[in-house]
Amino acid sequence: MDLRSLELFISLAGTLHFGRTSEEQHVSPSALSRHIQRLENALGTRLFVRNNRSVTLTQQGQQALQSCQSILAEWQQLQMQLADDGELKGKLRLFCSVTAAQTFMRQFIEGFRPNYPHVALSVDTGDPALALEHVLRQQTDIAIATRPEQVPDGVLMHQLYTSPLVMIRPKTTCAVREKTLAGKIDWNDMPIVVAQMGLSRERLFTWFEAHRQQPRVYAEVAGHEAIVAMVGLGLAVGLVPEVVVEQSSIREQIEVFLRPRDIEPYHVSLCCLKKRLQDPVIAAFWHSAVG
Repeated sequence: MDLRSLELFISLAGTLHFGRTSEEQHVSPSALSRHIQRLENALGTRLFVRNNRSVTLTQQGQQALQSCQSILAEWQQLQMQLADDGELKGKLRLFCSVTAAQTFMRQFIEGFRPNYPHVALSVDTGDPALALEHVLRQQTDIAIATRPEQVPDGVLMHQLYTSPLVMIRPKTTCAVREKTLAGKIDWNDMPIVVAQMGLSRERLFTWFEAHRQQPRVYAEVAGHEAIVAMVGLGLAVGLVPEVVVEQSSIREQIEVFLRPRDIEPYHVSLCCLKKRLQDPVIAAFWHSAVG
């Protein structure tokens, strides 16, 4: 058993997907399988149930996950304690949306990096609807996430900003734009791009239900940036946080045409597990960011 096998096991336990873990951890699927098999042989038990359609943790795998996470955390702390120069060392995994990476996360890193040059940072970007899940599964150390209606136990959240959710349309003349200019909008005939998951999706469908409208869903996509891209192409309208529009590289191709006052705004926070603040590296970044 080696530390790399533990790292790969923890990653696979988070994604439950061999292909995704191989890509994230920069190993081949066959090498990943060998690491997992060696770990299972060393522990004398199966950690995963595999079939052609899914990968799930066994009960023994769930128990092993907690122990492996603790072993890695303690090893990283030991490395830092034994460092000759007294400098803070270690790895820090961050997760946020593309928009957040260009704004708040960039500011946080610029403030952190000069004081802790020996900490290796990795930033993964993706759908903000997945950010909190990544923190809970310890796939990432700190994330920028949408604040849910109910914050899970053990999660620390520091609010960064609030952004209204707005309806956007293409700026160029097209059939979709013309539909938005025709007076009262017929949502049964209006193509709309929606997020695959997350609060913006939930609030959009709640809004339609409250107004007794049946949306014509053109496509479901991962992330607000993908919604902006499809609206910019003239394919549909969409609901996104206004900050995404403001930071978009194609903001000249889209425009806000509706600001629904009865849709709750989007609250964005920095988040991590409270217990992970025992790690000096995570604590240093957190306190550097929130002050």
